[in-house]
Amino acid sequence: MDSRAASGGGLPRRTFLVATLSGVAATLAGCTWNEPRPTVTPSSAPATTSAPPSTPPPPGVPQPTAMRRSRWGADPFVRGAVSYDGVGSDHTQRQILGEPVRDRLVIAGEATSDDAPGTVHGAYGEGLRAARVIADLAEPGERIAVVGAGIAGLAAARSLTDAGFEVVVIEASERLGGRLRTVADNNFPVPVELGSPFVSDGASMRGVLGDASVTTESFVPVVGVRTVGGESLAGVPPTGWDAIRDAQAWAVQQPSDVSLAAALTRSGIAPLSSEPDASGASPEEWLVHALATGVEPATGAAPTHVSALEVDPDRAWAPTARVVDGWKGLIQLLSDGLDIAGASAVTDIVLSDDRVSLRLDTGESLRADRVVVTASLGVLKTDTIAFDPPLPLRQQRAISLLGMGVVDLVWLRFDEPFWRGATDAAVAAPAPASAPNVLTVVGEAPTVAAWLDLDPASAGADSVLVGVIAADQALRLETLNDADFEAEVLAALAPFAPPAPAIPTPSATPTPTP
Repeated sequence: MDSRAASGGGLPRRTFLVATLSGVAATLAGCTWNEPRPTVTPSSAPATTSAPPSTPPPPGVPQPTAMRRSRWGADPFVRGAVSYDGVGSDHTQRQILGEPVRDRLVIAGEATSDDAPGTVHGAYGEGLRAARVIADLAEPGERIAVVGAGIAGLAAARSLTDAGFEVVVIEASERLGGRLRTVADNNFPVPVELGSPFVSDGASMRGVLGDASVTTESFVPVVGVRTVGGESLAGVPPTGWDAIRDAQAWAVQQPSDVSLAAALTRSGIAPLSSEPDASGASPEEWLVHALATGVEPATGAAPTHVSALEVDPDRAWAPTARVVDGWKGLIQLLSDGLDIAGASAVTDIVLSDDRVSLRLDTGESLRADRVVVTASLGVLKTDTIAFDPPLPLRQQRAISLLGMGVVDLVWLRFDEPFWRGATDAAVAAPAPASAPNVLTVVGEAPTVAAWLDLDPASAGADSVLVGVIAADQALRLETLNDADFEAEVLAALAPFAPPAPAIPTPSATPTPTP
């Protein structure tokens, strides 16, 4: 049996749907000295109010008053949102990617995290790991270059600076934070998170979040399911998860790794029955639901690209808290006092026996003793940064086998939370603890994998929905302008629209008897 398989060859049902949120949490650590240059500071994106959609919203879905969207796949500085295990890869590829090169270079980020890939705390921990590796190799006072000012790069730079090294951070974009991006928008009652809005309550970041005064509040996922026609179903049966688990068990017995989609079909497990059962949907529809709301948001990729053996929700992070007032405090804490060159993309990294030379897109050349590279896996997959000599073949192979997925968020604000049904908007009463805050649709491959209803107990957040868009749908929607994009996501809200009011039947008027 292949040791890469999950224990027992199965997928725990309880945690798999929470992978929807794990995929959201995956949009995090970003990528990309010169003599005095302006230090980059966290900045907000230009304001974007809701544009008139190209087609009217479906009946019952009002026009939003504001919209914000991410486009991580189209961002040249990250080229994706979250790494995933592609066909033929396993978790050891992440370890290999993070190995030191000639004792001069270390790659770090969420993609090198073995136990928490695709998470904020995974990226943060990898930045600290890279700093420890460099510190063990370096002599006191050496000059260290850090490529990228996302959470991994800032964590590495902060740690190395505090250890007494001369550190310069080189960031390709004009802002700090990478895939942590908090936007202050007066059209929304809360800061808009275009990267991860969630955080783990684990000990790895608890201290630094407290030091940074990053406020969080509990977020317990309660999943709600509607049919395409708007019928609310009682819950999610294990049908889809069972099929995926059985496909994994089949894949373990094969001579080589296959995609999850291939495992489902070649094993004969899929297609399932298309006849609806007592759950309110067919087994085949529940399988599509599991893939669309679990696998794709967790990986940012379609099941045709994801390793059947490595889809393991136990390695996905189940969020327990939401960041309330943004990541700005953390970014400021880590970047305080650092020498940061912004809008400076590294194009070449040359390693020799005693130094590292870096060339920037500005034409400048810089020297350091060692370098930490926190460019995203998506950037490493391109020729954006040329390594001389080339990276070792084992690391090139790791970059090739690991995939870079796309998960985008769309924030919508409405005058009223219509998706919760008939409520008195004038009464600020908290929703019941059992009220769904993760809204999904069964019966079709959805445009939006899940909608997050911000906790109504959060001040001012009652009328905000956050849509999670993953994999092929994310790539497709990134090509649309705001008006067409908005029309598509509003159409995806049709199952959550309140039913149209019944039209009374006019009573018959008696005909006078002559």
